[in-house]
Amino acid sequence: MKTVLLTLGDSWPEGAELGLGLPYGEILRDSLHYDQFYNYGSGGASNEDMLYQLQHYIATHHRQDHTVTAVFFLTNPARTAHVPRTLSLDTTSDERQHWPPDAKQFVRDFFLHFHTPTHEIMRSTATVTALQTWCARYHIQDYYFSGWVKYPVWLPGVDLDRIWAQGAETAADWFGASSHNGEHLIDVADNRYIKPNFAHPNQLGHQLIADRLASWIR
Repeated sequence: MKTVLLTLGDSWPEGAELGLGLPYGEILRDSLHYDQFYNYGSGGASNEDMLYQLQHYIATHHRQDHTVTAVFFLTNPARTAHVPRTLSLDTTSDERQHWPPDAKQFVRDFFLHFHTPTHEIMRSTATVTALQTWCARYHIQDYYFSGWVKYPVWLPGVDLDRIWAQGAETAADWFGASSHNGEHLIDVADNRYIKPNFAHPNQLGHQLIADRLASWIR
Protein backbone atom coordinates (compact mmCIF):
# COMPACT_ATOMS: atom_id res chain seq x y z
CA MET A 1 0.00 0.00 0.00
CA LYS A 2 1.52 3.31 -1.10
CA THR A 3 1.63 6.33 1.17
CA VAL A 4 0.85 9.74 -0.30
CA LEU A 5 1.44 13.26 1.01
CA LEU A 6 -0.43 16.33 -0.23
CA THR A 7 0.35 19.94 0.57
CA LEU A 8 -2.31 22.48 -0.35
CA GLY A 9 -2.57 26.24 -0.06
CA ASP A 10 -0.82 29.34 -1.33
CA SER A 11 2.76 30.45 -2.00
CA TRP A 12 4.11 29.15 1.33
CA PRO A 13 3.60 25.46 0.52
CA GLU A 14 4.45 26.28 -3.10
CA GLY A 15 7.92 27.37 -1.97
CA ALA A 16 7.94 31.00 -3.09
CA GLU A 17 11.29 32.79 -2.77
CA LEU A 18 13.05 29.46 -2.05
CA GLY A 19 14.85 29.15 -5.35
CA LEU A 20 16.32 25.66 -5.47
CA GLY A 21 15.48 24.99 -1.82
CA LEU A 22 13.02 22.41 -0.55
CA PRO A 23 9.53 23.51 0.60
CA TYR A 24 8.27 21.96 3.80
CA GLY A 25 6.21 19.38 1.92
CA GLU A 26 9.28 17.89 0.26
CA ILE A 27 11.11 17.82 3.58
CA LEU A 28 8.13 16.03 5.15
CA ARG A 29 8.02 13.58 2.26
CA ASP A 30 11.63 12.62 2.88
CA SER A 31 11.57 12.60 6.69
CA LEU A 32 8.36 10.56 6.95
CA HIS A 33 9.17 8.39 3.91
CA TYR A 34 6.09 8.95 1.77
CA ASP A 35 6.00 7.10 -1.53
CA GLN A 36 4.31 9.90 -3.46
CA PHE A 37 4.06 13.65 -3.01
CA TYR A 38 1.81 16.25 -4.63
CA ASN A 39 2.28 19.95 -3.95
CA TYR A 40 -0.76 22.02 -4.90
CA GLY A 41 0.53 25.28 -3.41
CA SER A 42 -0.19 28.26 -5.67
CA GLY A 43 0.79 31.90 -5.22
CA GLY A 44 -2.06 34.12 -4.04
CA ALA A 45 -4.42 31.21 -3.40
CA SER A 46 -7.22 31.60 -0.89
CA ASN A 47 -8.47 29.03 1.58
CA GLU A 48 -11.36 28.43 -0.81
CA ASP A 49 -8.90 27.55 -3.58
CA MET A 50 -7.92 24.51 -1.54
CA LEU A 51 -11.38 23.11 -2.32
CA TYR A 52 -10.38 23.05 -6.00
CA GLN A 53 -6.91 21.73 -5.19
CA LEU A 54 -8.27 18.81 -3.19
CA GLN A 55 -10.89 18.02 -5.83
CA HIS A 56 -8.16 18.04 -8.48
CA TYR A 57 -6.21 15.44 -6.52
CA ILE A 58 -9.30 13.29 -5.98
CA ALA A 59 -10.21 13.43 -9.67
CA THR A 60 -6.75 12.75 -11.09
CA HIS A 61 -4.67 10.76 -8.57
CA HIS A 62 -6.67 9.35 -5.67
CA ARG A 63 -6.84 5.60 -5.22
CA GLN A 64 -8.68 3.79 -2.46
CA ASP A 65 -5.71 1.54 -1.74
CA HIS A 66 -3.45 4.51 -0.97
CA THR A 67 -2.87 5.88 2.52
CA VAL A 68 -3.12 9.65 2.09
CA THR A 69 -2.13 12.54 4.34
CA ALA A 70 -3.11 16.11 3.42
CA VAL A 71 -1.63 19.23 5.01
CA PHE A 72 -3.74 22.34 4.46
CA PHE A 73 -2.21 25.81 4.84
CA LEU A 74 -4.61 28.47 6.11
CA THR A 75 -3.79 31.82 4.54
CA ASN A 76 -5.22 35.33 4.88
CA PRO A 77 -8.98 34.79 5.39
CA ALA A 78 -9.72 37.97 3.43
CA ARG A 79 -8.66 36.23 0.22
CA THR A 80 -11.39 34.57 -1.79
CA ALA A 81 -11.84 32.37 -4.83
CA HIS A 82 -15.03 34.26 -5.68
CA VAL A 83 -13.11 37.01 -7.50
CA PRO A 84 -9.98 36.72 -9.70
CA ARG A 85 -6.71 36.81 -7.76
CA THR A 86 -5.42 39.70 -9.85
CA LEU A 87 -8.57 41.82 -9.52
CA SER A 88 -8.04 45.08 -7.69
CA LEU A 89 -10.96 46.55 -5.77
CA ASP A 90 -9.29 49.97 -5.62
CA THR A 91 -11.90 52.37 -6.97
CA THR A 92 -9.31 55.18 -7.21
CA SER A 93 -7.03 53.31 -9.65
CA ASP A 94 -6.35 54.78 -13.09
CA GLU A 95 -8.21 52.04 -14.95
CA ARG A 96 -11.41 52.90 -13.08
CA GLN A 97 -11.38 56.66 -13.51
CA HIS A 98 -13.96 56.35 -16.29
CA TRP A 99 -16.41 54.54 -14.00
CA PRO A 100 -19.52 56.45 -12.95
CA PRO A 101 -19.84 57.23 -9.23
CA ASP A 102 -22.56 54.64 -8.65
CA ALA A 103 -20.32 51.83 -10.02
CA LYS A 104 -17.49 52.87 -7.71
CA GLN A 105 -19.87 52.99 -4.76
CA PHE A 106 -21.13 49.50 -5.57
CA VAL A 107 -17.57 48.14 -5.42
CA ARG A 108 -16.96 49.92 -2.10
CA ASP A 109 -20.19 48.56 -0.62
CA PHE A 110 -19.43 45.06 -1.88
CA PHE A 111 -15.90 45.14 -0.49
CA LEU A 112 -16.97 46.36 2.96
CA HIS A 113 -19.84 43.86 3.15
CA PHE A 114 -17.85 40.88 1.88
CA HIS A 115 -14.91 41.43 4.21
CA THR A 116 -16.74 41.84 7.48
CA PRO A 117 -15.41 39.53 10.22
CA THR A 118 -18.73 37.67 10.26
CA HIS A 119 -18.41 36.75 6.59
CA GLU A 120 -14.75 35.79 6.91
CA ILE A 121 -15.54 33.47 9.82
CA MET A 122 -18.39 31.91 7.87
CA ARG A 123 -16.29 31.42 4.73
CA SER A 124 -13.36 29.96 6.68
CA THR A 125 -15.66 27.64 8.62
CA ALA A 126 -17.52 26.51 5.51
CA THR A 127 -14.28 25.87 3.64
CA VAL A 128 -12.64 23.82 6.38
CA THR A 129 -15.88 21.94 7.06
CA ALA A 130 -16.09 20.96 3.38
CA LEU A 131 -12.43 19.92 3.30
CA GLN A 132 -12.84 17.83 6.44
CA THR A 133 -15.98 16.21 5.06
CA TRP A 134 -14.31 15.30 1.77
CA CYS A 135 -11.24 13.99 3.56
CA ALA A 136 -13.43 11.78 5.76
CA ARG A 137 -15.29 10.55 2.68
CA TYR A 138 -12.07 9.57 0.90
CA HIS A 139 -10.22 8.37 4.04
CA ILE A 140 -7.61 11.15 3.87
CA GLN A 141 -5.87 12.10 7.10
CA ASP A 142 -6.10 15.89 7.19
CA TYR A 143 -4.09 18.49 9.11
CA TYR A 144 -4.48 22.28 9.10
CA PHE A 145 -2.19 25.08 10.24
CA SER A 146 -2.17 28.82 9.76
CA GLY A 147 0.67 30.76 8.19
CA TRP A 148 0.52 34.22 9.76
CA VAL A 149 -3.13 35.13 10.49
CA LYS A 150 -4.70 33.66 13.62
CA TYR A 151 -8.13 32.02 13.47
CA PRO A 152 -9.51 32.53 16.98
CA VAL A 153 -13.18 31.94 16.08
CA TRP A 154 -14.80 28.97 14.36
CA LEU A 155 -18.47 28.17 13.99
CA PRO A 156 -19.75 24.84 15.36
CA GLY A 157 -19.07 21.80 13.22
CA VAL A 158 -15.33 22.19 12.61
CA ASP A 159 -13.11 19.44 14.04
CA LEU A 160 -10.71 21.70 15.88
CA ASP A 161 -8.45 18.79 16.81
CA ARG A 162 -7.34 18.75 13.16
CA ILE A 163 -6.19 22.41 13.33
CA TRP A 164 -2.88 23.31 14.96
CA ALA A 165 -3.64 25.05 18.27
CA GLN A 166 -7.22 25.41 16.99
CA GLY A 167 -6.00 28.29 14.83
CA ALA A 168 -4.71 30.35 17.76
CA GLU A 169 -1.02 29.89 16.86
CA THR A 170 0.63 30.40 13.48
CA ALA A 171 3.81 29.31 11.75
CA ALA A 172 4.89 32.95 11.94
CA ASP A 173 4.63 32.66 15.73
CA TRP A 174 7.17 29.83 15.53
CA PHE A 175 9.45 32.26 13.71
CA GLY A 176 8.93 35.05 16.25
CA ALA A 177 7.49 37.06 13.36
CA SER A 178 3.89 37.81 14.26
CA SER A 179 3.59 41.28 12.67
CA HIS A 180 1.64 41.38 9.42
CA ASN A 181 -0.58 43.65 7.35
CA GLY A 182 -3.13 40.93 6.63
CA GLU A 183 -1.71 40.00 3.23
CA HIS A 184 1.86 39.21 4.29
CA LEU A 185 4.39 39.43 7.11
CA ILE A 186 6.10 42.74 7.88
CA ASP A 187 9.20 43.76 9.87
CA VAL A 188 10.98 40.50 9.03
CA ALA A 189 14.09 41.79 7.23
CA ASP A 190 16.33 40.46 10.02
CA ASN A 191 14.35 37.36 10.95
CA ARG A 192 16.53 34.26 10.68
CA TYR A 193 13.65 32.19 9.31
CA ILE A 194 12.79 34.72 6.58
CA LYS A 195 15.86 36.69 5.43
CA PRO A 196 16.86 37.45 2.74
CA ASN A 197 13.30 36.87 1.50
CA PHE A 198 10.60 39.53 1.48
CA ALA A 199 7.87 37.72 3.41
CA HIS A 200 8.19 33.96 2.80
CA PRO A 201 10.12 31.39 4.82
CA ASN A 202 13.70 30.65 3.82
CA GLN A 203 15.10 27.12 3.97
CA LEU A 204 15.51 27.31 7.73
CA GLY A 205 11.89 28.41 8.05
CA HIS A 206 10.63 25.55 5.88
CA GLN A 207 12.70 23.12 7.94
CA LEU A 208 11.10 24.41 11.13
CA ILE A 209 7.61 24.07 9.65
CA ALA A 210 8.39 20.53 8.50
CA ASP A 211 9.76 19.57 11.91
CA ARG A 212 6.67 20.88 13.72
CA LEU A 213 4.35 19.13 11.29
CA ALA A 214 6.28 15.88 11.43
CA SER A 215 6.02 15.74 15.21
CA TRP A 216 2.27 16.32 14.89
CA ILE A 217 1.62 13.85 12.10
CA ARG A 218 3.61 11.08 13.76
